[in-house]
Order: sequence, then structure tokens, then C-alpha cells
Amino acid sequence: MYLYNVIDMFFNVLEYAILIEVVLSWVYAGRSNQYIEILHKVTNPLLEPGRKIQDKYFGNMMIDFSPIIALVIIMILRKILFTLL
Repeated sequence: MYLYNVIDMFFNVLEYAILIEVVLSWVYAGRSNQYIEILHKVTNPLLEPGRKIQDKYFGNMMIDFSPIIALVIIMILRKILFTLL
């Protein structure tokens, strides 16, 4: 049961980090500090595959759908992992 809680907390932290990244891109765009850099280091590996997919198939769109893709992937991984446990 303890492992289940730790894994669930890990996935929750990733989801919140992505959501914070999205909100900061709207209200704090173009600015940076050490906390935002840490957030970028955590979220960029999660968002980069979605950005590559979007650039390949929908290169001319102005909206970044990579956070949605990352959240869906996290949701699928969580389901698979908890099913195995």
C-alpha cells in the first residue's frame, strides 16, 4: 500500500508541474528565475515528445497541445502501473 501512495504522489507532482508550466506560460511568459528553470527541467522531458508530434503533423498551429498529450500519457502510465500492482 505504501508503494501505491508513493507512485500516486509522483504522478500527481508531474501533473501539477505540467499545469503550473501551462499557467506560467500565459501569465509569466518571457521571464525566468531559478524556480521556473527547475520547473522547465522537470516538465521539458514530458512535453518534448508531444511537441515533436505536433510539429510533425500540425506544424502551423499556434496552440501548444503538448501538455494535453503529456497528461494523457501520464494517465495511461498510471493506469497500467496500478493495474500491475
